[in-house]
Amino acid sequence: MITLKQRILRVGLAAAVGLAIPTAGVLAKGPNPANKGHAHADQHKPADKGKPADKGKPADKGKPETAGSRPHNHGWFVSQVAKNKATTGAAHGAAVSTEAQTDDGK
Repeated sequence: MITLKQRILRVGLAAAVGLAIPTAGVLAKGPNPANKGHAHADQHKPADKGKPADKGKPADKGKPETAGSRPHNHGWFVSQVAKNKATTGAAHGAAVSTEAQTDDGK
């Protein structure tokens, strides 16, 4: 004979299994939480009509600058002092700092 306690345990177990199987199926077919943002972004992605095709990197990318091609702006003046090997150590740092605080090239 089955006791009341055993019957309650069996009904509880059957209910748990009955709820677990459909839940597992829904979760397996549902959206992947890791891709939630991508799915949302794809819905709002603009059309590429009339957009020129990407031709890759520019022809001059990665080529070294020549002495006459770079504008003589403030950074150029600071760079020249920084590259100068006439001073070393703290004196070199002070010279670069002093040049950086000037208005040369601005």
